[in-house]
Amino acid sequence: MKMKRITGIRGARLRGRRDLCDIRIDKTGQIEKVGPKLRLSSGPSVLEAKGQLVLPSFIDPHLHLDLAYSLDLVKPNKSGTLIEAIAHWSTAKRMLTAANVCERAIRAIHAEVGFGTGHIRTHVDVATGSGLRLAEGVLAARESRKDIVDIQVAVFPQDGILRDPGAEDLMRRALSMGCDLVGGIAHNERTADDSKRHIEILFALAAEFDVDIDCHIDETDDPDSRCTEHLAAKTIEHGWQGRVTASHVCALASYDNVHARKVIDLLKEARVHVVTNPGVNLHLQGRHDRYPKRRGLTRVSELLDAGVNVAAGQDCIRDPFYPFGTGQMLDVAHTLCHADHMTTPKRLDEALDTVTCNAAAAMRLKGYGVKAGCQADLVVLPACDEHEAIRTRPRPTWVLKKGRLVDSA
Repeated sequence: MKMKRITGIRGARLRGRRDLCDIRIDKTGQIEKVGPKLRLSSGPSVLEAKGQLVLPSFIDPHLHLDLAYSLDLVKPNKSGTLIEAIAHWSTAKRMLTAANVCERAIRAIHAEVGFGTGHIRTHVDVATGSGLRLAEGVLAARESRKDIVDIQVAVFPQDGILRDPGAEDLMRRALSMGCDLVGGIAHNERTADDSKRHIEILFALAAEFDVDIDCHIDETDDPDSRCTEHLAAKTIEHGWQGRVTASHVCALASYDNVHARKVIDLLKEARVHVVTNPGVNLHLQGRHDRYPKRRGLTRVSELLDAGVNVAAGQDCIRDPFYPFGTGQMLDVAHTLCHADHMTTPKRLDEALDTVTCNAAAAMRLKGYGVKAGCQADLVVLPACDEHEAIRTRPRPTWVLKKGRLVDSA
């Protein structure tokens, strides 16, 4: 896919700066210099921002490309619960081909890139019922679109590991095929002991392949679900600090405040990243509540205040788990602001961080940002500042990947 090379952006508004700045981009696709009134080449290779907001490209740290746009392929989720969605998906995925998965994944990739996403971490289902076909489809989609987006792929045993004998071997094979990290779903085992064993298997695989872990964990309203603290404790025991992500962590919101504080402190000690998925968590959780209904998210503000790195993901795009979703990360930040009352200027800044720099930290990306030496993965938004961008969620004027124009309004 041939894309126009951009050598600079003139008149950009940047986070944390009052004056307009220029951005010079070198031939390798890196930012060479940022500052006011730089000498830039003339002509169409320079974008005239005219005061528009320029951010590093958005990051979606939690997505399911194999699930994207599958809603019409699966039985209706009448209860709207996670359990029913897993059951229907488990049946439907047995019939899917790698080609079908690839086509839907590419469609989702283009949706995300069109809204300014430059990096994605996707989970891909591996199970004895569907084998490795879903992984094959997602890996093919990643390869075909590697010039417009960087994608990390986590192997995801959606049906469990102990309750789906053979899943562990499939995870190993998927990692050998080119998947990047170990995923899991510890709370979806039959017993608490099996959940602990599930987590031990994740660390064994991570050590075998020397990769990071991103585990769906405690995606439940159950106040007695204790997988998160076990994951954090094992992170310290195995020396995997900074290399583990706990996704969803919904049960934390149902704990009493004393125990919640203990778990938050343990996550901080273990340097575990937390990814919340506000749209999907609001949709799936609290289904068995009358009133008051729980919002279903983890304790985002409390985690941030304690120094835990928190990112936010889209999670699902029109599938049996969530009939909505567009791949617009500003929508994710906007929803998070509502769901966790993040409406002060400080909290608005933190909400934007969850889909930019915090997500970059969770994915352990290097060279991310708008400064010299960073990769020129940039999004130009028709907004006067970052708070206005969250309020209006505009479609980008331009999206750059490694200094090349990949999308424009």
